[in-house]
Amino acid sequence: MAPHSHNSPSWDQKLGVDGANLPRGSAADPVGRFHVVRQRGGRPIAVSAWRITTDDHAIADALGGVYGGVPQLLGTGDERVVEVLTCCDRVPVLLDGRGAVSLRMVRRGPGETFHVRDGTRFLEPAGPRGSLCGCPTNLADRKAAARAGRGPMPEVRIGFRLADLPELGVFSFVSTSWELAAELPALAAALEVAVVPALGVLRCELVEFITRSGLAVSYRRPVVEVDRTQVLAQDAVRLAA
Repeated sequence: MAPHSHNSPSWDQKLGVDGANLPRGSAADPVGRFHVVRQRGGRPIAVSAWRITTDDHAIADALGGVYGGVPQLLGTGDERVVEVLTCCDRVPVLLDGRGAVSLRMVRRGPGETFHVRDGTRFLEPAGPRGSLCGCPTNLADRKAAARAGRGPMPEVRIGFRLADLPELGVFSFVSTSWELAAELPALAAALEVAVVPALGVLRCELVEFITRSGLAVSYRRPVVEVDRTQVLAQDAVRLAA
């Protein structure tokens, strides 16, 4: 789609996993949310370009004007959510430093959240909060535990403004992608030394491969990148000082 003009025990702590350092409004009350899937008949269906939802019709119109797509009102009970299926699989974004990203591990069941961890200690519920959770320090081991039904899934949260429409406010993207979780420490490190706000890109990347049994598989995975020229420029300033 054409675009518009960890294995260390401390890697969780570097990300502000409780979400407290996210930009204002990005977690609690964003103006809109980005998605890589949509619901159809109660089942998630992957989309080939970014899907954005908002409860503000003016914002939806602005998004459609820049990224393509016709705003559509979704029937969601009392809430009036507008959906924009854009024509872009990459969107330039502005990230407000390392606090723009966070990671926590969440164990959910049908209609409820059992507990939330930061990879070392419980965050929710209130009872065990602060006590050791016993999660493996290695991300691969965490993934194996989750697949076996014994461990939580990652919940990556990213808050950002749109480089094309910064005046609209802060948007958010929430993902359970293990790949994105694995890449988050490097992203946080890049944001720590980049100028603020850091110019980045949010991509909906197509992944295709053939399984050992010969089955063709394709899916879209979220990717967040920071403009490396900003990081290099900031490093040069620090060295000169």
